[in-house]
Amino acid sequence: MALEDLIASPITGIRPFNELPIDAEIWREAHEQHALHRRLHNVASHRPGIVYGLEVVVSQTKERTVVVAPGVAVDSDGNVVVLGDPPVAFTMEEKGQIYITLSFLRATDRKSAITVGTGQQHYRIVEGRDVRATKELPTTPYIELARIWRTGIEKPVKDAANPFDPGNDELNLLNRPIAFPHCYGEGAIGELSYVPTANPTAWKPNRAGLWHLVREGNGRGFHLDFIGPMNLRQTSGRDPIVLYVAGSEAFQPLADAELKGLQDYLGRGGMLFGEASHGSEAFAKGFEELAGRLGAKLEKVARGNPLLTAHHVFSVPPMGSQEKGALTADLDTGVIFSTYDYGGAWQGDLAKPDAPDARERIRQAQEFGLNIIAYAAHRLRTRELRNLG
Repeated sequence: MALEDLIASPITGIRPFNELPIDAEIWREAHEQHALHRRLHNVASHRPGIVYGLEVVVSQTKERTVVVAPGVAVDSDGNVVVLGDPPVAFTMEEKGQIYITLSFLRATDRKSAITVGTGQQHYRIVEGRDVRATKELPTTPYIELARIWRTGIEKPVKDAANPFDPGNDELNLLNRPIAFPHCYGEGAIGELSYVPTANPTAWKPNRAGLWHLVREGNGRGFHLDFIGPMNLRQTSGRDPIVLYVAGSEAFQPLADAELKGLQDYLGRGGMLFGEASHGSEAFAKGFEELAGRLGAKLEKVARGNPLLTAHHVFSVPPMGSQEKGALTADLDTGVIFSTYDYGGAWQGDLAKPDAPDARERIRQAQEFGLNIIAYAAHRLRTRELRNLG
């Protein structure tokens, strides 16, 4: 139902008084007033679309199978549609165009039957969902989650080599509607602690900037928590989606137990982001040695790298607090390193604080920081979903 149709529907309610006889029709009208207000609010204020989750990924455990993640959406009637655990898997066994859709489903609870006269009535309504892989789009309100053109039932299903121009047998995610406010990524942001060789208290020069970035993200559609230092010697607890570290001087090598904990964290899909504060060459040398011990091969982030388009769009990595620098990464391993010192910019610590473009550089550094968080969150969630099929 379009917003115009919802607006055109009269909203009526019940004015209660002691002598009012309560029957099914009165009860229904009283509750429908609230339901219509809720649906009108959802469509007018949030727009139909995906609120959170509902990603569709190719399974790595089952052939020709895609997995739909749990999540929340709003349909064009204003109904909230919830897909809970476990994820739903579909094996693509038909040729031609296949649509994966989600619809609101209202049903009666068969356990709520009572005898009325010679028949039965069910007094409980259950709000559910209907997720399908079909050759035709539904005629009732729905949310499209993905589509794919299958050239043969034995053809493997693949991620799109170019997500903006999917080919045959590749997942097409271009038609996914987004509601407002949409959750672009959620998780914790932690810190990698280390011991500087000269000043043991100076291991977190950009903590204020990191906290400001988390706050900025929470105002821009991310759901983030700052959890501080991660204990690499513990195997339990909540993994951060990004582990941040910055420094302005050389540091002592991590102990074997800490290195093993960091390797395990990266192996679980985590992301390590290191920065040379003020472009420190001593810290850069130490971090690059650490990256090598982790098996990372850092290469320059160039055009086409997903970090440049994970949330905001950049043609090249922007400047941070330093005008000259470099950004390198090994996204397969999960390691990123910068000498631009974005964390310095996040807290207003620029090499030239009075430069005419100072505020713009801070803004770009924050936006690029959100790109790193968005990429890390998507990478981790996709990795987890692929193994659930």
